[in-house]
Amino acid sequence: MDEFLAISIGLVSYIIILFLLRKMNVWKKKECNNCNNCCPDCQEPLERIKRGNIDHMINYLTFQMYDFKKYQCVNCAWKGRRWERSFSGKF
Repeated sequence: MDEFLAISIGLVSYIIILFLLRKMNVWKKKECNNCNNCCPDCQEPLERIKRGNIDHMINYLTFQMYDFKKYQCVNCAWKGRRWERSFSGKF
């Protein structure tokens, strides 16, 4: 198989997988009754924490489709990345 073709197929497959994960709302902020950004484990509010170099690299590797932000739970100490849909301005 041609090397260029293999790289192209791999890149297109990667982009399609990213779009499918976004469409399925994987790693998206979860809303519950008491807050707009809930912990996936205990449903308590999450707090933003400072991102590191790895977090910025993940944003670049996903072509900044997700705009991940890093959060920590105040109750169970869960740490992870979440994204939200950007404001569209439509009413």
